[in-house]
Amino acid sequence: MDESINGESTLRLMKTKLNKKHKSSNNSFHLNLLKLWQLTLLFSISGYLGFFFITKTTEPFNKSSISIEGEHLLNKEQIIKAMRINLPTTLLKVNPKQIQKNLQAKLPIKAVAINRRILPLGIDVKILERVPVALAFKTGKDGNKKGMLDKNGNWIQIDNAEKPLKHLNKIIFDGWTESNSDLVALILRDQSKLDLSIKRVIFNSDGNITLQTKEFLFVYLGNQPNLISQQIEAIAHLSNSLPNQFLNKPGLVLDIKNPNKPKLFLEEQRD
Repeated sequence: MDESINGESTLRLMKTKLNKKHKSSNNSFHLNLLKLWQLTLLFSISGYLGFFFITKTTEPFNKSSISIEGEHLLNKEQIIKAMRINLPTTLLKVNPKQIQKNLQAKLPIKAVAINRRILPLGIDVKILERVPVALAFKTGKDGNKKGMLDKNGNWIQIDNAEKPLKHLNKIIFDGWTESNSDLVALILRDQSKLDLSIKRVIFNSDGNITLQTKEFLFVYLGNQPNLISQQIEAIAHLSNSLPNQFLNKPGLVLDIKNPNKPKLFLEEQRD
């Protein structure tokens, strides 16, 4: 009886092993089939995306597909012209770094970001403009040229300002050069801080700086930029401390080359 029982047990064990092996074989077949289907799907999607990408990047687009954000003084036509791209064009021909250089070279732009997009087809342009705060004149090959300056003393071409200018400082800077941009920024900052009514700043060709204010016909600062903050503080102090009848005299001149020894006189009294 024991042999019979043992024989049956052995047979059942063999059948069980065969069933498991058959199931394992079926599972392996299904897994392989699933992997094959996944690979086929992946290659199909990759092929479709590759075809779609090539089709879209070679498809022409026009200026209506160029989106611009951040423009205030500039208009879209000016910006697209400064980008220097031949429209219609394709995404493959668009070089974002070159467009960025073109825009910053031609327009009063502090920063710019260019992104190409496939859906919808076109370009996204985000700009950060330089904001003008004062009028200025500079001498060039064609004589005096009128423009504007931002708070850091950077030159802005006036023909770039198509939209109305608001909140411009009343100061006019004459004789601007790139080398005195830092002085412009310093004067604007100190003038605002001290609430000083400067009308005009004149950068003379010999390096001397002259101001015109509400109280003084001329204020001579000399040619020592390191003294300008101290000089402007002294001007503000004199403007607030001198008697009105004295300040109201026309042609009043202040020589403050030495801020510790300011000299006051009328223009007609100048040697």
